[in-house]
Amino acid sequence: MPDTHYEIFAGLRDARVSYLVTGATALVLHGVPRITPDVDLAVDPNPANIERLERLLAAWGYAETRGEAAAAEGAPVRRFRHPRSALDEIDVVLPPRADAARLRAGSAVVSLVDLEIPIVGAADLISLKTASGTPSDRDDAAGLKLLAAIREGDPGADGETRRTQIRKFSRWSVPARLDWLLASARQRKGMSPEARPMTRNLRSRPWAGRR
Repeated sequence: MPDTHYEIFAGLRDARVSYLVTGATALVLHGVPRITPDVDLAVDPNPANIERLERLLAAWGYAETRGEAAAAEGAPVRRFRHPRSALDEIDVVLPPRADAARLRAGSAVVSLVDLEIPIVGAADLISLKTASGTPSDRDDAAGLKLLAAIREGDPGADGETRRTQIRKFSRWSVPARLDWLLASARQRKGMSPEARPMTRNLRSRPWAGRR
């Protein structure tokens, strides 16, 4: 089973699964702190692509939960769980083909050691979060907008706690952000926060820009 985000993304690459990281994990990869134990993927709905993903998740020991399908970001979601992994839930969003192409066109890429991880672009993520309308999603959209303002040099007001948090977190490397996220997930499961050092002390660019 995969113990780290690195192993999940490397496995997706090696299995030739076409996907984009979305949801709170994408928020973290953009540079906005958000604790989440789940990995959210927007997956190309091509049947062959879905079959490759299903084989990979089954090989890792993830099983699909039964019952009524959830819905997120305007598309059906398939939820897969693992009984032992700290990263015990992978949510697979299946956007319509046209929406998948649009998200792909607006996507960004971050580098993690030897991986190029595709993520839903900030503009699309803001739109999805805003459309959701939940308080947490509105906060996420506001965080992404604040990050954009920081990168454009807007100094903001003194004493803005959220601005300070985002400014500091966005300067972390991608491995450091994912180490922080994984430690939170492991603590939630009652595990030691220290994971196997798949990425620790390795360098990668914190931001690779838009496609």
